[in-house]
Amino acid sequence: MFSYSKTLMVLLLVFPLFLYAQIPEKKKTDSIPSVEHDTVQKVLEVEVDTTLSESEKKVRKEAFTPDILHLINGDRLTGKILSFQQGRLSFDAQGPGVVSIKWYKIFSIDGGSKIYKVENIYGEIFIGKIAKSDMMGEIIVLTGPDEIIESSVTAESSATAELKKSVPKGTTIKFEEILRIFPLEEKWYEGFKGDIGAGVSYTKSSEVLRISAESNLFYVISRWRFVNNFSYMATSTESSDYSVRIQENLQEFYSLYRKWVLYQANAFNRNDELGIDAKLSFGFGIGNNLIITERQRLLLFTGFLQNFEDNINSDKFVANSEWPVTLQHTVYSFISPNLSSTLKAGSYVGLTEKDRYRFDLSADLTWEIFNDFKIQFSFYYNYDNKNIVGKNTKEDSGTELSFLLELK
Repeated sequence: MFSYSKTLMVLLLVFPLFLYAQIPEKKKTDSIPSVEHDTVQKVLEVEVDTTLSESEKKVRKEAFTPDILHLINGDRLTGKILSFQQGRLSFDAQGPGVVSIKWYKIFSIDGGSKIYKVENIYGEIFIGKIAKSDMMGEIIVLTGPDEIIESSVTAESSATAELKKSVPKGTTIKFEEILRIFPLEEKWYEGFKGDIGAGVSYTKSSEVLRISAESNLFYVISRWRFVNNFSYMATSTESSDYSVRIQENLQEFYSLYRKWVLYQANAFNRNDELGIDAKLSFGFGIGNNLIITERQRLLLFTGFLQNFEDNINSDKFVANSEWPVTLQHTVYSFISPNLSSTLKAGSYVGLTEKDRYRFDLSADLTWEIFNDFKIQFSFYYNYDNKNIVGKNTKEDSGTELSFLLELK
């Protein structure tokens, strides 16, 4: 079902970064020797709030004040927090520009007047302002406008009481326990994040022309995360008919406690190579983040999927049900150049069609050559054991080179 050449392609895209993710942090070469040479590290399809509710907007009535980053070496940077994820802070500093700094180089952060969403490794979510902590390696999240921090001074005096009133109070979180930090946007349309891309290739020896386009967008409100992925690929050759492969997926995720998530999925697919003119899919289920670290993430999903399929043999949609199991593993590399790799495998067992089985596999390697611009090389493989008259193959595979522009 899966040839050695396709297996080799997947291993080349994923395995090197997978090995890198297993190396302890202290044994790796630090690719960020100084703030001036830091480069921003961005990871897609993350679970963050990107918009403010009406009640949260009321908290931000005062004039805007910038964020202040306090480093362990005593330096201070003034600017804007872009994100904190995979153990790195992306900070748009006045002067140096966008920098990326490892968490253990940061003393604390003063978040200014903006509202942030902070998520820890235990699945807890805090929304509020960020205040500087006097303890190294910690921040304080102010989840209410009137919160104050109790002073550590224990002497009973009027001066102490006055100090307690003037020091903010909130939830103290260590950097090593933070999974993500993202600013919340006041305008709803600024909440869309993701990237768009396109690619084209031509092979003269085989007279093959291939055009592709894709978009990956997400939008999150509170514990809900909405993800939209679109992919279009058209192939033209001298010896065969023009073929099209289209995938459109809209998924909704709801974060539960302890890394569990509920999901609902809607999809449209067309694959001329497999004889599928159109397929509508609706599904739901549950998933778990099996592994979440600053260098890798492993997710497992399962549930129920209902399909309505129209192939080249029929003139109407035929319904069928499937049991899906999907595994997604993403690895992040902080060596230069900045790389990330994602492997996604999905198994679909037919429930209403006897002995029907499908398998989807995709792998990609993304290189951020400079801020907001990336090059991505991807590989896909689709298998369906259903026999369709007029089609001599049960599998489809291909490669794609795309140029991606990140949306902020």
